[in-house]
Amino acid sequence: MTLREYIQANKNVTFDEMPFNEVDNLLLSELSYIDFELFMPFSPKEKISLKMLATLYFNRYTPKDIKKLRTAPSIQKIISYFKLMAASKRYQDILIYHYVNDVEERTQFGAMSMLLGDGTIYIAFEGTDDSIYGWKEDFKLSYQFPVVAQQKAADYLDETISFFGPKVRIGGHSKGGNLAMAGYMLCDFWTRRKIIEIYNNDGPGFRKKEHESKMYRQMLRKLRMFVPEESVVGMLLRHPENYVVVKSSYRGFLQHDGVSWLVGKNSFLRGKLSPKSKKFERRVMRWIYRYDDEKREKIVLALFSVFERAGIKGLSELKITKVNKLIALVKENRHMDKDTRKLLIDSFKDLLLWKDKDQVGP
Repeated sequence: MTLREYIQANKNVTFDEMPFNEVDNLLLSELSYIDFELFMPFSPKEKISLKMLATLYFNRYTPKDIKKLRTAPSIQKIISYFKLMAASKRYQDILIYHYVNDVEERTQFGAMSMLLGDGTIYIAFEGTDDSIYGWKEDFKLSYQFPVVAQQKAADYLDETISFFGPKVRIGGHSKGGNLAMAGYMLCDFWTRRKIIEIYNNDGPGFRKKEHESKMYRQMLRKLRMFVPEESVVGMLLRHPENYVVVKSSYRGFLQHDGVSWLVGKNSFLRGKLSPKSKKFERRVMRWIYRYDDEKREKIVLALFSVFERAGIKGLSELKITKVNKLIALVKENRHMDKDTRKLLIDSFKDLLLWKDKDQVGP
C-alpha cells in the first residue's frame, strides 16, 4: 500500500481508534517540506487547523500554479497528500503552530509543530531542500557539531515545548531526522523529559565524538530509525545499528524519497538492506576514518567549489550533462586526494545510472 492509499484507507479512523504510528510520523514529517509561510499566524503560539491551512493554501494555489512551483516532484506529491489529509477525519483537525522557514547562506532550517487529536504533539523538522546551501550544511556534519541548523533545532524545542505538552514526539526526514536527534541531545533537561519518541526517517548520523557521547546513548532509548532498502543518506556517518529497513516503490538513490515508502495497515513494509547500500556505507566510513575534521572540511569546501564552477545552485539542476561536467571538474581538482576523487566520481556515476532508471511512483 502507498502513502496515498494509507491516507484514504484510514480517512475516517481517529487517533483514539488507531493510535499514532510510524506511518503517521512520516506523513507529518513530510508536511514540513511545504512552504506555508504565507498562511501561518504571526504568533508562534497561535494555532490553525490542518483543514483551514489547506483551504487557504489551495485557494491561493490552483493545480496549475502548483505544477509551476519550483519544487521537486516529491514535494508535488506531498502537496497532493496534504490535500487528502485535509479531507480526512484522522488529520483535518490537527492544530498547527510555530512554523519556521529559515534559509540563508550559512543554513537552511525549517520546523512546525502539530497538536494531534489524542492530545500529543508531533514536531517535524524539515529535511534538506533543493538549495546548495542546505546540502553544504549536510556535508558539514562530517566535521562540525553542532552546525547552525542543529542548534536552531534545540532552541526551537526549548521554546516550543515550553508552550504546550507534556507528551511530545519529534522527527523528520533526511536532514530533518538528524535535526530531531541533535535537537534532543542539545536541548534543555526539562525539554527532554517531555519528549517520548524521536523519529529519524533516513537521516544521517554523527561523528565519532557525538556517537560515543552520554547524551547520544540517552537519545537512543527513545529513537526509532527507518531507512529504505537502498539507503544512502541514512548510511552517512555513524548511526544506530537497530534501524528498520522499509520497502520502496522506487529504485536506487530515489528510495530516499519518503513518498515512495510502502506500508501495511499501520506500519511500513519491512525489507532488507541491499548489498549496494552496505558497500556504500563501508566506503564512506573508510573515508571518514581516514581524515581528521580539518581535512574533511577542506575536502567539503573543495567539493562545493566544484558545484559553484559548474553553475549549480540547486540539486534539481543536476541534469545528466551537468553531472558529467561535475565528474570532469572533480578529476581536475588538485585539492582532493586520489581516494576522495574516486569516491565522488563513483557516486556521481551512480547518480547518472539512477537518473536513467524507470521508477514507479505512488
